[in-house]
Amino acid sequence: MIGALDVEVEAALKAEGWRWRGWERVSSLVSPALDRVTYRVDLDGAAPAATVKARRMPGEEAARVQAEIRRELPGAFVAVLARHGRVLLEEWVEGEVLGAAPDAARLREAAALLAELHVRTTLDGKSLLGRESTAAQRDTTLHALPKLQRAGLLQPGQASDLERALGRTDPGSCLYGLIHTDFCGANMVVDRSGRLRVVDNERLGRDALGYDLGRSWYRWELAPESWRCFLDAYASAHPVREPPEPFRFWQIVAAVRAVEIRLHYAPDQVGAPLACLHGLLIKEVAA
Repeated sequence: MIGALDVEVEAALKAEGWRWRGWERVSSLVSPALDRVTYRVDLDGAAPAATVKARRMPGEEAARVQAEIRRELPGAFVAVLARHGRVLLEEWVEGEVLGAAPDAARLREAAALLAELHVRTTLDGKSLLGRESTAAQRDTTLHALPKLQRAGLLQPGQASDLERALGRTDPGSCLYGLIHTDFCGANMVVDRSGRLRVVDNERLGRDALGYDLGRSWYRWELAPESWRCFLDAYASAHPVREPPEPFRFWQIVAAVRAVEIRLHYAPDQVGAPLACLHGLLIKEVAA
């Protein structure tokens, strides 16, 4: 324990009548501008669980939406135990982090979980799955390129290369549905019973399914053969049979958006998505 427990998190724990004996801040991306924080909280013996995850969201509406979405998800996605204002109190899963080098069986299991999320047709009575234009995805990405160039992260020629690649690979339309936004090995745990659990689910929402796969590619540092295994298993588990969308488009969209977000909120942590983006540029030049 370093410093003080967030006052809103403390209030949420007290509202549940839970007392705690220790806590640890576990947020991976730390920035005052994000206005969010996550803790592991060890509770005393009178509480319903030994440990919980306490997550303060940016706002109460965001917390409410996440709690409602997760109420309808399969048990592999960890549950929200309670919500108080903008604080979510969640199940804590003990186990081994899946990481960047899972075996083929775990990759197939993970791919099936993401496909199961993506093919949900409704949530709380609202339609989710449908085909829409990629114009918003393309325009948002194009709008970000000058920002990256002004920040010195892209040279003018590189921005032009990415713009041409977007135009060449844009499928024109894509499937929209429920996406995770941070589906990767760092956010999955094999629990003590051997079950694969997805433990960080605070950015669920409706967006392009291809973008979610692009995000997984950027966030999950899988070897190329492992990534092919994951995509093949995902395609096999996805019952919506439509022509495949050019994946390079979604890689660029995801990497550019990740660089832009980190440039705004945590500029000292822009390295990982920028390395992915530069890797794509090398492939474009070689193509």
